[in-house]
Amino acid sequence: MRRRLVLVVTATTGLVVVAFAIPLAALVRDVAHDRAIAAAERDMAALAPVLAVTQDAELVATAITQTATGGAGRLAVDLPGGKVGDDAPMDPGALALARDGTGFSRDTSSGAEIYSPVVTGDGEVSVIRARVPSSLLREGVATAWSALAAVGLGLIGAGCFLADRLARSLTQDAGALAQTARALAGGDATVRAQPSDVPEIADVAAALNSLADRIGELRAAERERVADLSHRLRTPLTVLRLEADRAGIPALTEGVDRLERDVSQIIVDARRPLHDGLETTCDLADVVRRRAEFWAALAEDDGRPVTMSIEERPVHVAMAEDEAVAVVDALLTNVFTHTPDGTAYTVELRGAAGDRRVELVVQDEGPGLDVRLDASDRGVSGAGSTGLGLDIVRAATQRAGGSVRLEDADGGGLRVVIGLPTTAR
Repeated sequence: MRRRLVLVVTATTGLVVVAFAIPLAALVRDVAHDRAIAAAERDMAALAPVLAVTQDAELVATAITQTATGGAGRLAVDLPGGKVGDDAPMDPGALALARDGTGFSRDTSSGAEIYSPVVTGDGEVSVIRARVPSSLLREGVATAWSALAAVGLGLIGAGCFLADRLARSLTQDAGALAQTARALAGGDATVRAQPSDVPEIADVAAALNSLADRIGELRAAERERVADLSHRLRTPLTVLRLEADRAGIPALTEGVDRLERDVSQIIVDARRPLHDGLETTCDLADVVRRRAEFWAALAEDDGRPVTMSIEERPVHVAMAEDEAVAVVDALLTNVFTHTPDGTAYTVELRGAAGDRRVELVVQDEGPGLDVRLDASDRGVSGAGSTGLGLDIVRAATQRAGGSVRLEDADGGGLRVVIGLPTTAR
């Protein structure tokens, strides 16, 4: 907007300057031409009284030298007895026309010539001719044009400067408004747009502030609802924990403990701001190894062959350990939920792109999934599923700067590939 305003003012100022400068330049040229002609005509007129009283060549020659034009050797008089003064020849046609009593000027290749007839005392007609060179006809024109161009450029520059100042006063509020919007998009829920003197921008700022307030209200309500639901689960979880302890089944007790930790984490996540400024990392290789071994025990009960290929060295990624556990559990839960008992699956953690990235691959030999559906969106992952598991995977992966890819496995089934950038510890 600012650049467009400056361009518009520059174009407008340029047109105005050109509209005035061209006629002024022509006027300066004409004034210089007329000034040189008028000076020569004054010198010619000064000879008329001399010619009226005498035709003596010496006296006329002396009178010629007393004028500026004659002193420069550009003034001549054609007397009945011969020519006096300027040695340059006179044009016979022009001379004959002047002897008929017609005074005139004409342009030549070297400038201009002026012919003026004078009736002498004895009734004879003498002709005075003055030559005006081109240098005199254009004297001062170049300087005047340069000054005129400088003034025009100065006016255009001043117009651009004033337009830029005006445009900045109009656009700085819009820039501040954009900065506020970017801050809101970056997670700063407290920032608000400042009022503006421009009514339209002030209206947009008020609307943006209302939107920010409404988003804050909705997020607060959502966090409270999630936290309230999580708290309500604590009572049945306590009862379930007592029943598990009474049953004395270690796997059941561990599962209840895991569920209780997840509910507690949900409460913490629900009350945590979008951006808390904390940078968390975990050893993804250790997490995948532990969770794969946990699920391998369940796979053995279901008769599922398991293949594990996991990096032995630490692989650190920008993901909290509890989120990494949730991602691995969600992927393996998807295998156990959507494939029949006895279906083999593979868990692989491998380096990629010069070890700057790592890929977690979970592949099964089940019925597969139409990868044209975005199963990472809630509600579309397949019949009988809400899609929440893969949605958790997608959200956690994107927060860590990674990506999720769903593919058809070579031998049938589904392959889920999670790519994550590695970080320093």
